[in-house]
Amino acid sequence: MEKDKSKIKVEGVMQITEVIANLEKLATDMKAGLVTIAAGEESLTLHPSVLVNVDMKASQKKDKEKFALEISWKKHKEMEGFTEMGE
Repeated sequence: MEKDKSKIKVEGVMQITEVIANLEKLATDMKAGLVTIAAGEESLTLHPSVLVNVDMKASQKKDKEKFALEISWKKHKEMEGFTEMGE
């Protein structure tokens, strides 16, 4: 059985203010129960589950620092339509 798969990747150099704006939009979108990522004319909308897996990594070298954040979840049919989150 073939699985449907869509993928969008956004990468490049940005000013920190643009990165902050993107992270703030991500937080607002997740509170609303969806996340839309756009690259050029392509976009992908995801529907986060109530429970998500979080993977944060940080590293520091002499001349470079790095922070990575990955958030993933499984689609659950019984959770579809449930997007309310506590504040």
